[in-house]
Amino acid sequence: MKNVKYLSLFLPLMLSYFLIGNPIGSYMTAWIGSFVLFFLSLSGFLAPLPDDLPIVQQLMRPVFIIQIIFCGFNFCSSIFFFLDALGMRDFAWIPNYYVDMDKIDRIAGAQRYYLLGHISLLLGMYSRSLDLVKQKYRVRQDLDWSVFLTGLTFFAFVGSFVMRAIPGMSQVGEQCQNLSLLSGTYAFCYAIVARDRNLILIAGSFYIYTFVTTLVSGFKEPIIISLLLFSVFMYPFYRRLITIAAIPLAWFCFFVVPLYVNIFRGLMESGDLSLTEVRDQAISSALQSKESNWDFLTGRLSEIGMFTTYISSTPSIVPYYGTTIIEQSLIVLVPRIAWKDKPVTENLVMQRVFDAGVVNNIAKVSAKPMYIVDGYLSAGPLGVILCLFVYGFVLQWICGIAESWFGGYFLGTAIIFNGLFPIFWRGLSFEFILNTVVYSFLTMYVVRWLLYTYNFIEKIYDDSPDSAIL
Repeated sequence: MKNVKYLSLFLPLMLSYFLIGNPIGSYMTAWIGSFVLFFLSLSGFLAPLPDDLPIVQQLMRPVFIIQIIFCGFNFCSSIFFFLDALGMRDFAWIPNYYVDMDKIDRIAGAQRYYLLGHISLLLGMYSRSLDLVKQKYRVRQDLDWSVFLTGLTFFAFVGSFVMRAIPGMSQVGEQCQNLSLLSGTYAFCYAIVARDRNLILIAGSFYIYTFVTTLVSGFKEPIIISLLLFSVFMYPFYRRLITIAAIPLAWFCFFVVPLYVNIFRGLMESGDLSLTEVRDQAISSALQSKESNWDFLTGRLSEIGMFTTYISSTPSIVPYYGTTIIEQSLIVLVPRIAWKDKPVTENLVMQRVFDAGVVNNIAKVSAKPMYIVDGYLSAGPLGVILCLFVYGFVLQWICGIAESWFGGYFLGTAIIFNGLFPIFWRGLSFEFILNTVVYSFLTMYVVRWLLYTYNFIEKIYDDSPDSAIL
């Protein structure tokens, strides 16, 4: 019966291929298919969800957060590019627009690969049980969470600066920064729910400082992620308020923030204003701007346009890469301090972009292929299936280890797993994914050792610490 339920995942894909002669219908079926997969997985139809907490209090577990961000960004954001190809601009149809059905057919083909990848991701995740893992450690029962969260945030924040100052440790510094963001945001939310005034003042100051810092980073993602994390953490306790704020928050994230970042970068290039003046002027201009954001929705938000180019060039012009990309990923694992002539990762990845003709090799842009694209470039449909299955399996496996090592959901998944492995949220090229995951896992081991050594967590079984790996 369980296997029959898993077969239901393939029904939207089969229908999409049945409609392959109708590109519009095939695309829409494949696009809606991802939402069907959301329902089948998040409703508990495929397999029971963990019952240690109410569903709304475990939204940072992979079956929720990975689908919301990774699948939402990779598989569902293509709708604007599709509508643009049909003749829509700024949510209004262009009269007498000529629709290039060959282009629509390519978009539909890419969306079917997206749906195939979504199915494979879920199968990989469900191949590891979503049920509660056997706990090897637990948080000390008399632990003061206010003090602990504040301390963890502080040491991770300081550690990010210290690690960046050490040659060859910049990646660990970035991991510490991500961990401080997660723990700091969670500390602020915990303080609000617990009505701990002292912690609200401390954690709130850090959260505001971090958010202000993201505003001058010149990137959209840190701003959006900061707001998303706060909303996810607060939703179980203030459902009505967060639900009401969802629409204006989405408008701010996907309309105001991209305009703000573009204006910010333009003002920074001029060099006539201070950083504070640039930030304030960019915020004011973005809020008052009537400029269209359609190009962001069709281009930067979705990567399906580039995916169609990869599909058109591989394997007809550029042969499948086979194991080449995986071999390059293994090369990247070697620390540069041990191999001074190691190839630059960015150059390895961008060569695939140039070969496919996505951008010209003299263009000063970064258009790295996403994880599912690398799967396709490696072995076509089989590559998509294998790479997404491994992706789901590995992230669910690591999340289980985090919960086993750090006493369950709150510290293990919500803070440690998502703080050290945010690369799983969006997914990048193979080289970046493998490198980050391997070294983040080593960092997680060190964090477990430190917390155990200083008595923040304690063993609840007689196994040796090393045997805690599932």
